[in-house]
Amino acid sequence: MEAKVIIVTVVKSNKSENNVWAVAFTGEEECKAYCKSAYKAMRFAFMLKKQSGCRIDDDSLKALSEEIAKLKAEAAEKAAEAEQPAEQDAQQPEAEEKPKKQRKPRAKKEPKVVQMNPEPQQELIAFL
Repeated sequence: MEAKVIIVTVVKSNKSENNVWAVAFTGEEECKAYCKSAYKAMRFAFMLKKQSGCRIDDDSLKALSEEIAKLKAEAAEKAAEAEQPAEQDAQQPEAEEKPKKQRKPRAKKEPKVVQMNPEPQQELIAFL
């Protein structure tokens, strides 16, 4: 009998056109979990590995690593494109810069001194 191995596969989602990652053990009919991203699928696979002691399939790890690397490259490319227009704007001097309004300094308020006039003592009458 072969030892159980954790496998991760790409599954087409019924709800949308996106691909979903299914994490399961070999020989079991039901998947352990479905993950929306490759990163979360890898994290879940390693959590299962720690809990069960089973190893993760090499092909699954390779596919996950490639997908994560591809997503990181796309994110870095988008970030570079976002920075490029910002740098171009900084290089072009603006024709007119509006001067900032000068604020007048606030006048310092002196604290109000409140004098309390003590009321004259009244005679207290005790009723027994």
